[in-house]
Amino acid sequence: MSPFMIGVAVFLLAAGACVALYLAISPQSRAVDERFADLAVKMRASQGAFAGDAQDDNLLRMLFRWAAKRVPPPNLDTPTGEKLQHTLVQAGFIKSSAAQTYQVARVLMAVGGGALGLLVGAIFHPSAATPLLLAVGGVGIGIFVPSYYLGRRARARQSAIAKQLSDVLDLLVVCVEAGMGLFEAIRIVGTECERHGQEIGFELSLVATDISAGATLGQALRGLADRTAVEDIKPLAATLIQSEQLGAQIGPALRASSDALRQRRRLHAEEDAQKASIKILFPLVIFVLPSMIAVIIGPAMISVLRTLSSPG
Repeated sequence: MSPFMIGVAVFLLAAGACVALYLAISPQSRAVDERFADLAVKMRASQGAFAGDAQDDNLLRMLFRWAAKRVPPPNLDTPTGEKLQHTLVQAGFIKSSAAQTYQVARVLMAVGGGALGLLVGAIFHPSAATPLLLAVGGVGIGIFVPSYYLGRRARARQSAIAKQLSDVLDLLVVCVEAGMGLFEAIRIVGTECERHGQEIGFELSLVATDISAGATLGQALRGLADRTAVEDIKPLAATLIQSEQLGAQIGPALRASSDALRQRRRLHAEEDAQKASIKILFPLVIFVLPSMIAVIIGPAMISVLRTLSSPG
């Protein structure tokens, strides 16, 4: 091979390597990769693959899988099933198998509570009807505990999201005024909040994946309001949707929503402070007032009793 052909081949190889390196580090390639990553996260969330990839074949997991094959899933088409599904989403369980997992957990806890009550009753009162009553009570407690835990978790998550919303709006205002688009701002703020363990970060990441999957901003924000059921998100979503439809600037709308939300939180704090004086009245009357009466009147009553009981 002539030196000229060798030089051309080396030049073509170097040019190909440079083009490949440019495509690998270019912003467009990163944006495409991020889009595909968001779509993959959305698909995994809908298929319930966020629970961890490691399959730990311990006894409890094997028992759970065995029960899941035999316990019928709840009917989500009924009003009760729709309410259950909505509560699961509010509590942060967005996997498709969350309803089935909840049903299996109730059955296992009911059986375990009944067996524990029967065992305790058989140990302490073997000849009476106490074992049967304790078994029935254990079944009732086992059925009630998952519902109570689910409702409590949903309320705690809503409260956490409501508290984090004003700070998130401030971050969105900073990002938008720095020149970012609203979608990019939501994605970045959601990623950072999720990295710090905040509940609203996961919801903003879902909003970003919804938009990446082809949904409009209005649809993604309505989905956020439906998932969280936080009252402060609904007016925010309406404001952002209206600003997008009218072509107005997003930054001032976000700042106005942040100021209104902070003012609303201040009013709620003042309202709770005013209610505290009324709420503290009941423990004061029940616990503190009898003790004060005993301390004040007790010595006088002792003196009166001694005087009346003394001879002549």
